[in-house]
Amino acid sequence: MYYHCRQFKYVTYAKVFPTPSESLDENLEKTYRWLGQYCGFFPQIWLSRSTSKITGVRNSPQNILFGFQDTSKSSITKYFTDIIHDMKSAGEEFDGVLRDWEKSRDLNDYLHQYVFVERDQVVVPSLNLKAAKKVICRNEQQKKKLRQMGFIEDRIRIQNWKSLW
Repeated sequence: MYYHCRQFKYVTYAKVFPTPSESLDENLEKTYRWLGQYCGFFPQIWLSRSTSKITGVRNSPQNILFGFQDTSKSSITKYFTDIIHDMKSAGEEFDGVLRDWEKSRDLNDYLHQYVFVERDQVVVPSLNLKAAKKVICRNEQQKKKLRQMGFIEDRIRIQNWKSLW
């Protein structure tokens, strides 16, 4: 399972993009900006295979943790193919990253050029929060708001984050 941490104010029951850079920690912003030149986008959405290795996470009561099924090569290929299809249907222009993906269709080459994978870390340009298999929040009030947004009751858990690390 891959995990993504997001401040509650940036949670929506939809596809999300990186939180605005003004919300980043000052020290992390410099690192993300440096990494952005290799990934092709800034700021990034980080996914981690371990809850204890999520980049830049602070143990804040405003953070919500999302868990996603393991990403396979076929699901990454489908992810980018769907994005390109949606953009073509909307008549939108591709940025350099998607243009290169459409040309190559070689996942290993694409990951090497545009996606940072270090041990258990993966960076993606957007993420569909509706697809989360786990949603871990801090209290009943957050759980209620998440249910109102549309998240499935059985997937939402209230948990003390200290027990995650």
